[in-house]
Amino acid sequence: MTYQDSPYPWQPPPPGQELALPDRHLPTPLPPTLPLPLSPPAVPVPVVPMPVPMAVPMAVAVPQKSAGAAVALELVLGLFGIFGVGNLYAGRTAAGVILMLSFWGLFWVNLFLVLLFIGFVTMPLTWVGYLVISPLLAARGVERHNARVLTGYPGY
Repeated sequence: MTYQDSPYPWQPPPPGQELALPDRHLPTPLPPTLPLPLSPPAVPVPVVPMPVPMAVPMAVAVPQKSAGAAVALELVLGLFGIFGVGNLYAGRTAAGVILMLSFWGLFWVNLFLVLLFIGFVTMPLTWVGYLVISPLLAARGVERHNARVLTGYPGY
């Protein structure tokens, strides 16, 4: 197939031939411009500092938490051996996780001690101890959270 037999309307010219534009004219050149002055202007231009946008602190409404809800979470779930949820509610994540893991660690130790008949005494004492300590810690955590909310100190 050659260039003349091609079904496409336009083909590039064969090598060595120039493209002729018979019905098109080249644009006229622009008139010469004056050279720009190289020296600074005679009158100094004052530099005006631009105002920098400042970040405006926004007030965020953080709800207060209920100490009763934290204590109820600790007591109700503590009856089933799940301690630390009230502390998680109070925002004390580390204390809540430590209470959960330590209770279950001591539970398995006490379960082993049941084989030696000592666990019959230590297991209920551990459970009652956690039922007393974890609600107190949760209530204190809620009080600290609410104090931070009232004073505006984020503290998280």
